[in-house]
Amino acid sequence: TTELKRLQEKPDAPEDLAKLPRLQLSDLEREVKVLPLEEAAVAEVPVLYHDLFTNGIAYLDVGFDLRVLPQELLPYLPLFGRALLEMGTERESFVELQQRIGAQTGGVWTQSLVGTKLGGGPAASWLFLRGKAMVDRVADLMAIMRDVLLESRFDDRERFLQMALEERAGEESGLVPGGHRVVSMRLRAQFDETGWISEQMRGLSYLFFLRRLVDEIESDWPAVRARLEQIRTLLVNRQDMLCNATLAGSDRASFEKGLGALLGELPSAERAVQTWTPSLVAADEGLMVPAQVNYVGKAANLFDLGYELDGSSAVITRYLATTWLWDRVRVQGGAYGAFCSFDPFSGVLSYVSYRDPNVLETLGIYDGSGGFLREHPINDDELTKAIIGTIGDFDAYQLPDAKGYTSMIRHLTGIDDGYRQQMRDEVLATSADRFGAFAAVLDEV
Repeated sequence: TTELKRLQEKPDAPEDLAKLPRLQLSDLEREVKVLPLEEAAVAEVPVLYHDLFTNGIAYLDVGFDLRVLPQELLPYLPLFGRALLEMGTERESFVELQQRIGAQTGGVWTQSLVGTKLGGGPAASWLFLRGKAMVDRVADLMAIMRDVLLESRFDDRERFLQMALEERAGEESGLVPGGHRVVSMRLRAQFDETGWISEQMRGLSYLFFLRRLVDEIESDWPAVRARLEQIRTLLVNRQDMLCNATLAGSDRASFEKGLGALLGELPSAERAVQTWTPSLVAADEGLMVPAQVNYVGKAANLFDLGYELDGSSAVITRYLATTWLWDRVRVQGGAYGAFCSFDPFSGVLSYVSYRDPNVLETLGIYDGSGGFLREHPINDDELTKAIIGTIGDFDAYQLPDAKGYTSMIRHLTGIDDGYRQQMRDEVLATSADRFGAFAAVLDEV
């Protein structure tokens, strides 16, 4: 054990590190990659088009603004999304609908989007019905979407109860292997609306909601069904929609004609935007689960502590995760992992460990992050590697549909190419003195 500890704490020899192949800063592209985006309107609904080579596939996202829902209905969204596709329609059973989707498309699914907007303001919160099909089968895709949105049945209590039980079991079984996710979401929910909404629909609050819902389905099914119908009535409305399409420009004309027919069948009526009142009260929490390992997190809002945003923060937090936290929490502390992340929109910095045998020791390591940055000044070689790794995160490879979806997210959250270029320039210009300045903020955390 003594020998193992000595080897763990011994730095790698420079001549060994020099053997590893690597990029140089001169190999990196200085300019951000710009994704094509054209704003249009079809049947009075905003549509974002992304002209990309998709090899004959059309990708369509039909979005509904969650701001029209009362906040007490937000936890229903994951199950509502499943119910649209897993309870059948007025003309098809669940099995027949799934067979039709499989035969005529590349898939249809629902996905929630919750994101903090650049510059503040209410969070971007949407539910999307997403699908893809070959261009010559787009009419079939849109017909399926039309049936799902307008004719889905919510009258099968046993089927919905089964789905709720599956959701509950999935959340409970994920507590131990995915405890870091639970902790991270629980922490973020205390700081901003985005974190609070996410926790309502995917976090510990959602699990407690599911436990209550299962009982209510069995005792008062009409009330549950009425809420599902209420959600559909409020959401499926052309006044509060957004469509996102990724396909080759040459296929747009025929695609747009079919999209107009789909949207033309959806109801159109004024809906009041709801005011949500999230409970953002910072509190220390301990969550007890039947496990022999721990997931230890700590978070703070750096903007509240006086930090002014700079792209170097992405380099510094990445460096912390791959050096200080890796060595002390994982290698020496025995945890399976440790993470450090910073949200440049909300200002929330969070530490989280994964399958950790310790608690107080790990919190102490988090608190020592500032001291580590000051007492172990980063050298030029490590700085170069940290910058290259950060740019690698920025430039992760994406397929065409992911590019279109990413472009839409940027549009909804206010991230323009000017902001992206500024962050990239600041990452590439990160210097060693930035680490010392960041250390002072970490001391405040």
